This record gives sequence, C-alpha cells and structure tokens, in this order.
Amino acid sequence: MTCRENEPELAWLEWHDPHLLALHNRLQRRRETSQLECAGHAFGVQWASAVQPLETGIEIALQVGENRLRLNLPVQVWQALSLPDCVMIDPQSLACSMLLEWALLPLIERVEQLAELPVSVIEPAGFITQPLTLNTTLAVQIGQAQPVGLSLHMSQASAELVADLLDRHATPASAEPPLLHLPLAVERGEAWLNISELRSLNPGDVVMLEQWPEGQLRLVLDAHLQARAELDGNTLKLLEQPIAMNSMKEHPMTATAKGQGLDSTLDELPLKLVCQVGSVEMSLAQLRELGAGSLVQLTPQLHDGVDLMVNGRRIGQGQLVKIGDGLGVRLLSFATV
Repeated sequence: MTCRENEPELAWLEWHDPHLLALHNRLQRRRETSQLECAGHAFGVQWASAVQPLETGIEIALQVGENRLRLNLPVQVWQALSLPDCVMIDPQSLACSMLLEWALLPLIERVEQLAELPVSVIEPAGFITQPLTLNTTLAVQIGQAQPVGLSLHMSQASAELVADLLDRHATPASAEPPLLHLPLAVERGEAWLNISELRSLNPGDVVMLEQWPEGQLRLVLDAHLQARAELDGNTLKLLEQPIAMNSMKEHPMTATAKGQGLDSTLDELPLKLVCQVGSVEMSLAQLRELGAGSLVQLTPQLHDGVDLMVNGRRIGQGQLVKIGDGLGVRLLSFATV
C-alpha cells in the first residue's frame, strides 16, 4: 500500500487547463535577456528562466489597463535595488504601493510606452477579482551577482497581453541549444543479411555489398536524413542537400514456410550490415546550412578500414575489396551475433 493509494489517479500532478496550453507555451518561450535600469541599478531580466523562484517573497500587485498581475519578488532583489523600506514593514498598505510606484516609475513608463496602456502599483488585497491561473518564471541578474528567480502570476486576459507584448518587443532566444550536436555517419556500402547468415560469418570472410555509384559515399543522420557525397582524405564533399530517407524502402525477405516455428522465422529476420568509413558531429545550425558542394571535415579514424555496423551498433572491422566490377568487404574482426 502506498501513501497515495486512496488519492484520485494522478491527483498530485501539476494541472493545466487544456484550453490555455497554447497561451501557456507562448509565455514559456525563451527570449533574449532584456537589459533594464531601476533606481540607478542596471540589471538583466530573462523570461521563461530555468532558475527556480524562491517560495518566500514580497507580493506586488500591478494593473496594466484593466488587467492585473502579481509579481512575487525575493527580498534580496528589493534590497539590491534600494527600493522603499516600507515593503519590509507593510507591503499590503496603500502608502507602500504609492512609494513603490514612484520608485519603479522609470520601468512603469517604459511598459506604458510599449503597451500603450496605463500601469500602476495597486494594493494586493484589492484585486482578487481575477483568478491568476497562468504564470512564468523570470530571472533577474543585478551586476555580477547570481541570477535570482521570481514568478509572475496572471489571469488569462493579462497573460494574453503579456504574451502579445513579448512577441512584439522581446527577441526570441535561439531555438537550438548551442551544445546540442548530432552524430552523423559516413557509409561506403551495405548488404542485407538475415540473422542466420550473420551468425555464419567469420574473420576472413568476404561479403558482397549492394552496388553504389563508383566513388560515392553517403552521409547519414540516424535513419532520418541522407546525402550522397565524395571523400577526399578526411574531407567529405556533398553532392546534394540532405534529404529525408525512405523508411518504407523494401528490403529482401525470404518467404516463410507455412507452419514454420518462431525460432526459424527469427533466423530469417533481415538486418542491414553497413560499412562505416567515418563520422562527424554537427550542430543543428550547421546541418541546416549543408548543400551541394559543402565540405565536411570528418573525425579521424583510429584504424584503417571500415567499421561494421548493424542497427547502429559496431560489431566488427573490415577492409573494402573489389569483387569483379562491384565492391565487397573482407571481415578483419567480427563479434558473435
């Protein structure tokens, strides 16, 4: 028995209104850091930040036109910006709201200019009329200090206003993580073999490869993209832009006899043996720029010959050989399948 056994199924999970998902995702879209100034202090604000906001903070109620928002700000942010001390004493009072509005006037005027609506700091107790069902996290960095997370809570109407302002005035951050690199393989040939045939192979055996145009290779991203290419040393020259692979391409299959057992059927399962002559890692941005004539520097191989790959796994090494007018591979080492 678990402590959640009597709870409704998945009751502890965070809940989202399905009708507001598109709006929620607009608020969570990453933006370039905005550089602002308040009370003589320069600071940066990053929208949809991964920095977790503190659970405790000072609630500030804002009104933009007819829309209301609540900002939950950590105490250290107020102290760093030298904002009115009344926030620490009675942040719910009208006097505190007026002092904050005066202190935040440069920021308020900038928002008013962008939104073309009046902006004011109001008493938090006076705006429980609109349910604040949407939120996003901001990270504030003052000088060289560590970024501090704070949360912005909005009604549907105020969230639509904020999302519209962000779409118009905040530059989207790069959609591609700069550290994300994708591995691409350079293939020289392939052969379809069933499991029984693979099991029968030994070092020294020669396998005939499917006929490819002479001197051509293939740059492959997993089983999704491919491009024909030519190799000159460790440099690959593309002959075309990478295109989507046909995942429905037919491959040789042996007819299964009626009443054949499962083991026998599995032994006839076709697998593709690929000869890989190199590899390279590229970012999404670099991948998008590839086209006919592009040059790609390959990662140097640690050995001569080719890697023998099945289902993306290296199972041995081989050496390319001529077989008549075609191409084959001689097995130098081979793992038991």
